[in-house]
Amino acid sequence: MKRFLLIAFISLLSHEAYSQIVVKKPAGLDGLMQSRISKRKHPDTKIDGYHILIYSGDNRAKAESIKARFETEFSHYCEVVWDEPNFKVYVGLYKTKFECMSLFNLIKNKYPMAIVIKDKIIYPPLN
Repeated sequence: MKRFLLIAFISLLSHEAYSQIVVKKPAGLDGLMQSRISKRKHPDTKIDGYHILIYSGDNRAKAESIKARFETEFSHYCEVVWDEPNFKVYVGLYKTKFECMSLFNLIKNKYPMAIVIKDKIIYPPLN
C-alpha cells in the first residue's frame, strides 16, 4: 500500500512539472489601474461644486436618451451615473451656485424634474 501511494505521489509531481498556467489580462485593465493609481496619488482632485440633476430612474435607456437630447439642445457637460438603485443624469459643473442657476433657469421648463445638487465635482472637465 505504501509503495502504491509513493508511486501515485511521484507520478502526480512529475505530471505537475510539465503543466503550464497562462494568465490573460482583460482589455482595459491598464487604463483602470492608471485611474486607480492617480486617484490614490491625488485624492483631492474633486472640489465642492454644483451640478443639476435632470433625471433619476431605474431605466438606463431612458437616462441615455435624456442625455442625448440634452446634448443636442445645449453644449454643457452631461453624464449618466449609476447611483444604486437609479440611473441619474447630471448636467453642468460649476464652482458656485450662482453660476449653476444660469443653466438651471434655461432648462427648468424643458426638464421639470431638474434640481440643483451640491456635490464633489471634478472641475474643469477634460474635453
